[in-house]
Amino acid sequence: MALVALPPELRSICRKLTTTKVENLPVLLPSLLKDVARCQEPLSAPQEAKSSDNSSEIAVLVHRLKTQISTLLNGRTIQGHFVGVVLAKAVIESGGWECLQASGPWVSGLLSILQKKDPPVTKELCIVTLTKIYTLMHGFPALVREIATPTLTTFASACLQILKPPVSSKAAKAPYSLIQTIFEALSTLVPLYPTTLRQSAAKFKAETRRFAVPTSSDSILVPSLLQQSSRRLFIRLHMTAPKGGDSTEWTKHLEGLIKTVHATADHVFRAVEESWESTSGYIIQPVSFDAEPQGGGDAAEQFPPWTGVQAGSERMIGLLEFIADYLRCRTKVAVSIPISAIIDVTARISSIMPPALGRERSESVQMNSAVGREEKDELWTVFPDIQTAAMRLLLILARRLERNYVSTAQETLDQLLRMFESSYRLPQARLAAFLLVKEILCLCGPTMAKITVEGLSLVIKSCCRDLLGAAGHLKRPRQHATTLPNGSKSKPINQNIDAFLSNKAEEESIAVSLSQEHIAAAEALLTTLFTHVLQQHLPSSLRSRMLKTAILCRIRDAQVASVLHPSRDRSGRTPQVILPYVVQQFPHDESVEVLRFNFRPLATGVTGGFLDVEDDDMDVDHEEEESQVRKPTSNGFSFGQPLRSSFLGTELEPIPAAPEALRAPSPIPVRPAETIQSPFLPQPALEARVRLEETAVTTQPPAPSNSLKRKSEDGAEGIAIFKRVEIEKSSEPMSNDAPVSLGVSSQVIAEKTGEEDDDDESDDESVHLNMELDSDDEED
Repeated sequence: MALVALPPELRSICRKLTTTKVENLPVLLPSLLKDVARCQEPLSAPQEAKSSDNSSEIAVLVHRLKTQISTLLNGRTIQGHFVGVVLAKAVIESGGWECLQASGPWVSGLLSILQKKDPPVTKELCIVTLTKIYTLMHGFPALVREIATPTLTTFASACLQILKPPVSSKAAKAPYSLIQTIFEALSTLVPLYPTTLRQSAAKFKAETRRFAVPTSSDSILVPSLLQQSSRRLFIRLHMTAPKGGDSTEWTKHLEGLIKTVHATADHVFRAVEESWESTSGYIIQPVSFDAEPQGGGDAAEQFPPWTGVQAGSERMIGLLEFIADYLRCRTKVAVSIPISAIIDVTARISSIMPPALGRERSESVQMNSAVGREEKDELWTVFPDIQTAAMRLLLILARRLERNYVSTAQETLDQLLRMFESSYRLPQARLAAFLLVKEILCLCGPTMAKITVEGLSLVIKSCCRDLLGAAGHLKRPRQHATTLPNGSKSKPINQNIDAFLSNKAEEESIAVSLSQEHIAAAEALLTTLFTHVLQQHLPSSLRSRMLKTAILCRIRDAQVASVLHPSRDRSGRTPQVILPYVVQQFPHDESVEVLRFNFRPLATGVTGGFLDVEDDDMDVDHEEEESQVRKPTSNGFSFGQPLRSSFLGTELEPIPAAPEALRAPSPIPVRPAETIQSPFLPQPALEARVRLEETAVTTQPPAPSNSLKRKSEDGAEGIAIFKRVEIEKSSEPMSNDAPVSLGVSSQVIAEKTGEEDDDDESDDESVHLNMELDSDDEED
């Protein structure tokens, strides 16, 4: 107490509460709360100790403050109740245990306000304050025994009275905000005091059923936040079961929801002849076609009734989200998740294939002739939303099981692709698909077969299209005249005349508005496609589309991942290396700088200029590009020059060269070409071949500033010498009498010439293959 000084705010608070009228106190609440927060030390200090001169004055002021708050709580004015509740919560949060152990009178006053006819906002503050007090007391068994346990029953009864007032009472219905506050408070207190709240669990569960899965058939419109809070309370009420029955009650409730989903689907999907067979033992029940689809009931253990396909689809979506909340909420004990039953629900939804565009409906799915056309149309209208809810359920299941989800990953991926094929036009469906595919790829992406990776083409194209559209690089498709059966071309019926007056590039792009969550999910999926998928399984056109999207949308993680996981062809080349683009876009990024100094591809190949390829046609013609011949310019290594081999008869073209500022001189020293003796070639033939080289090839010495010379390179013996040899086609064929054995080195040596051309001052470099000839000493 010696370190505790008397803050001036404490005396100011007591003076304001004494001199100001109660009706004017709500205006002073901001300043009062600020002063209370600054009085944390005197409020939390033990008041019995008297080790300083001003300790008695501090104790008097603290006692006066608590007495004034009690007076406000027990007063008759609404303004006094409101100010007293707010100050009680602020003082308890600042004072800690010293204020908690003296909060018994405050709890009684708060409960009395909760049972009076005060405004809903005051009752909400009472519920929040009581929940805060009970939560802080949970760590002190003595306070729980003295204050919490005796008053919790009264608190639960007061909440039930607000949710369902007596028939004789003339109290108005509680607003949704107050009901949501009650559900959130009970969800917080049930895990802390399950035994005390056990006797009220059944009543609260009956009240939550009205708000958990509402439909358009109900007479109320329930906000989404209220739906989530009611489901959370419904799920946590299983903790009030007797000892040892928590997990059993949790599984029982979840299995009941799964059966309710199937029962609802029997009526909603009655227009379709389903070919689905349950693996969990559920049998499709026959339904009557004399009335509209309907379900639910008025019993306490049933959800409210519904009528119509629209209301039935809303009930199905709500139940699927309810199951997902069961998987999302934590439990105090270990529970058994019925995975097969949940997968069975999504399998039933994915087995229904809506009619595709341009086809007869009978070709996609078999319809029930006893159902009218209007009901069928309404079913296909709401079915994409049901599919999206099923995707979200699979996503929550994958995140909950983590590595344990591997066994069902392939099955759920097949279900996802079937559902995505008919619902990808919805942004919500694409978002759920992007998140789920990313989770599956992170689990088992490297082990996927090529046919499975190719099946992801629609998801990958949708991902790239969303990113390009959000970045403003999605072009409007051009209108082409269609060809009639008689061979003539039809003219477009409607033409935009303004399109002929302006040719601006920005007017040709399509404006796409997507949420930040959607864009982040698409970027994460694009990066995962580079890191967790074998790149040789991706078609070249699809990878080119991914690279184009990563560069145009400036997605650094995806570009770096593409460089670290290149796509190699059968000869081991990397035809698509975009490192110059990454360096140009992110010159100051540390990871890119490290990658630039450490990444040296052994060989690069044809890229086809994937940035110039249209979004709808990204195929790369490798054969046509490999047939083109370019003239090498210099003897260095660069991404911007072709790689030509006279022995292989092919030419490898890398991607377009990076700007001159991004190029770095080759750090690998080379030595001039020298003749070497080989036991595998006759001496006359070798001498003639060397003379042919000397007449056909002119080697320029490297520049003194960039060369790294070795002192002992001429006199060292036993050192393997790498030699660059270019063989020109001769009109006379070589003799095949003597066996010829040439060893091509796997090491690529980069050499940069020291002379620069006057017309072209760039430091372009080229890559040459080198031959390593074995020495005579090794064979002898």
